[in-house]
Amino acid sequence: MASLHKENDRGRKGWRIRYRDVNKRPKSIWLGQCSKKSANDAFRHISELVDARANHGRPDNATVKWAEKLDGKLRDRLEALDLIEVSTAIQELPKTVIAYMRAYIKSRTDWKKPENYKQAVDKLETHLGKDIPLTSLTKGDADRWHRWMIDTLKLSTNTAGQNVKRCRQMMRQAVADRLADENVFSEVKIDLRSDQSKNRFIDDVAAEAILEACGGQEWRTLFALCRFGGLRCPSEVLRLKWTDIVWDRDRFRVTSPKTARYGKGERVVPLFPELRIELEALLELQQSRGDSTPYVIGTFRDTETNLRKRFAKIVENAGIEAFPKPFMALRASRRTELERTGRFPNHVLNDWFGHSGAVAETHYLQTTEADFTEAAGGNAGGNKHAKTGESASKDDSLKPNKKRPKTLALSSFGRIEYTPEDSNL
Repeated sequence: MASLHKENDRGRKGWRIRYRDVNKRPKSIWLGQCSKKSANDAFRHISELVDARANHGRPDNATVKWAEKLDGKLRDRLEALDLIEVSTAIQELPKTVIAYMRAYIKSRTDWKKPENYKQAVDKLETHLGKDIPLTSLTKGDADRWHRWMIDTLKLSTNTAGQNVKRCRQMMRQAVADRLADENVFSEVKIDLRSDQSKNRFIDDVAAEAILEACGGQEWRTLFALCRFGGLRCPSEVLRLKWTDIVWDRDRFRVTSPKTARYGKGERVVPLFPELRIELEALLELQQSRGDSTPYVIGTFRDTETNLRKRFAKIVENAGIEAFPKPFMALRASRRTELERTGRFPNHVLNDWFGHSGAVAETHYLQTTEADFTEAAGGNAGGNKHAKTGESASKDDSLKPNKKRPKTLALSSFGRIEYTPEDSNL
């Protein structure tokens, strides 16, 4: 416990604070000549610093602000006693919510998609109406912001929850920097469950139609890598090199920046027959043109936005209704397709796709029309051609003598529904 004394130190009159550190060793801090009120103020704050250090906690906000304003010998002494941090970087950080978060985002040069965090902060600033001190933000503010995103902006619970999660991460750093007393986002109840309404199963009929609409071989290969190889696009697709493919062993190496943070930066994936055809065709084309690019996909190396726009046009040209999360849908469709064959153990598929079984069940696996057909004994809806494991879209409407509409609509179960032009068909 600290104590304050007025004394003479070799002819110098002034105030001294005495206390014992965490190892019970006596320590003292000379304040020098000052008023009793100033000495008592310093004693109160230093006592708080001593207690915080002993309990491995954070001093109260008033003490933090007091310590930030210190300079000269007193600050040097407190730094030497490890009661305050030597670094002055914290003093230079913004003290308001929005400014601090924007500065933090700017400092995270390791983030691949900082725009997601920027969007979360934009929404928080819109709701607050102005930038406010970090110490003024309350749990109620955080909770109201969460409800506002869902009720007013009409964001899904998952999207709103992701925004809260991102701000929670940044506020955690503010607490660590001793700029905030608590993380007000930590107690906001969020729902990060995947929005199943956006799921689409792209069956083999839809995949064939899209593949034919790709036109160029490079786009055919890009599509095949997503739909038949199950690669993430663009992060994994655009990193694939020709040297990653082991032709004689029917496999290839995938570099995955998303899982690298967990020590799994690479995985090995089978060279599925549907994928091998497109890769061989592209390799032959590049060799005939004398291309020297080491990457399998050498042309479309810009941004995810550009790829999405071009793929949306391909889907439209294929006569298929646009579907949400297009590249995610292709990857999820392949996982679902292989899962329902029952040929491969779950741990093998997890290894090939680079995710856990829990992630697969939450975000990838889907119920398809083939599941309903199989449950009905392979004769759902009187369709005598339906078979176990076969896409439900392979019905009589696909025969050459049947007319098909220009647009094929994907149901949430992944089925392509064909509406005959002639009502008598």
